[in-house]
Amino acid sequence: MRILRSPAAWVSIAALAWIGATFASPLPVPSLAEIDRLRMHADAGRDDLALDRLLVAAHTGSADAQRAAGEALLNRANPTRAAEGIGWLERAAEQNDIRATIQLGKAWLFGSTASGREQDVSKARIWFERAQPNVNPQAAYYLGLMEKGGYGHPANAAAAAEFFRFAAQHNLPEAMYLLGNAHSSGEGVDIDPREAMRWYLRAAALEHPQATQELAHAFTRGDTLLPQSEFQAERMRRAVEHALRHPKALP
Repeated sequence: MRILRSPAAWVSIAALAWIGATFASPLPVPSLAEIDRLRMHADAGRDDLALDRLLVAAHTGSADAQRAAGEALLNRANPTRAAEGIGWLERAAEQNDIRATIQLGKAWLFGSTASGREQDVSKARIWFERAQPNVNPQAAYYLGLMEKGGYGHPANAAAAAEFFRFAAQHNLPEAMYLLGNAHSSGEGVDIDPREAMRWYLRAAALEHPQATQELAHAFTRGDTLLPQSEFQAERMRRAVEHALRHPKALP
């Protein structure tokens, strides 16, 4: 008598067979390319077999695999799996994986309703500070956001501007834009339209949509820094449309 199995059952059997075969022999250290491929399938593709293989790789002690598994699990709208993802990210962070440390800061800063994780700005700050904001522009950027928004204590515009300046000097367009805003409004720094425009130009060159929009406004109205030019304004507006159609991942 033939036993019919559903496709889902075959996937589960295949996953168990692969895991059993893997544990029966020494576990190789997976390549970064393989880890990234598995993460993409496990994350965007919601491929459970890829997730199983990624978790096996994480058990080898690879910080890259642990981080990738944590990221994939965090994106599952399931509190149990998301909590497991936090655990894997913490294990990677214990090995001084800066990307995992940043991901932990972001996870606690923004929280997740779908995953049942409430915002915890104290934990977020701890992780961002562990990510060495004096050398890591992403950590500096997020601490700048926290200082600007007054997360956990009163807002400190001057401290925020310093964090944004460090991140901007290390080519983070989001920080360039916010530093431009600070110089435009005098928030935490002296008002300096020329410095503001310099940072808008640098951010726009990296296809930051809001910075490009600021340039479009400047060309439309004309000022002492940019001449009025409807041609240039239209170019900037088209650049904004392009940037919005092809959004880049947040830092």
